[in-house]
Amino acid sequence: MFKKILTISSILLSTSVLAAHHEETPMIAEIYECSLNEGVMVSDLVDFARSDFKAFADANSFAMNTFIWEAVAVSPPYDEPDLRWVNYFPTWGDYFASEEAWRTTAQDVAAGIFERVSCSKARTLAVHNAGAQPAASQEKPLIAMVCNLDEGKTIQDALAYRKGVNKMANDMIDGSVGSAIFTPALGITGFDYVAMVSGKTADMVAVMDNVRSGKAAKAMQKAGLENPAQCITDLHRSHLVISR
Repeated sequence: MFKKILTISSILLSTSVLAAHHEETPMIAEIYECSLNEGVMVSDLVDFARSDFKAFADANSFAMNTFIWEAVAVSPPYDEPDLRWVNYFPTWGDYFASEEAWRTTAQDVAAGIFERVSCSKARTLAVHNAGAQPAASQEKPLIAMVCNLDEGKTIQDALAYRKGVNKMANDMIDGSVGSAIFTPALGITGFDYVAMVSGKTADMVAVMDNVRSGKAAKAMQKAGLENPAQCITDLHRSHLVISR
């Protein structure tokens, strides 16, 4: 979406929209990796995005949702960006409609964004439901696992595993976290998929403490859940910008 103006440089949709689009066909995620300009804080960008950028999207009735993933603990080679700007679209038609409006009428908003960050070219991924829907929250922890499938395993194996783990994790807590899988579409290589887990802070704390204590590993073993991939686990802080 920022292509021409953002130097051509990935929670989530509201529960009802996610449920409608995630179950049958994947949505589209457009991700920009960005570095903060000197003297700028993530909160400065979030404030601008929630005001000027959101107003522009609302005025044009964009069918999209937007989040800013602030890097907290990210492993190489994905650790250089300070944040990831993530737009979600239900269809390619929605993507290109917003792209046209952005390229022709968003100069002022784009300038405001680039006063705050410098971004890479856009990368697009398909987003598949992998369990419960993440609860809506202005800010929440987000775990992203960059994964490569073991020999003979498929994305369907990964989806089945993630759905099993998500159900198990939620059965163990008094709450609910959501899960999705991102698979490469355009402009991105180097891994088979990214598994995402996100939810309200209290729920994520409970899930992460179950992992820390070993309770989750014991439950996975009992349930016969075996990871079909080798993964690197990173932590982000997800800031909600637009949710419809």
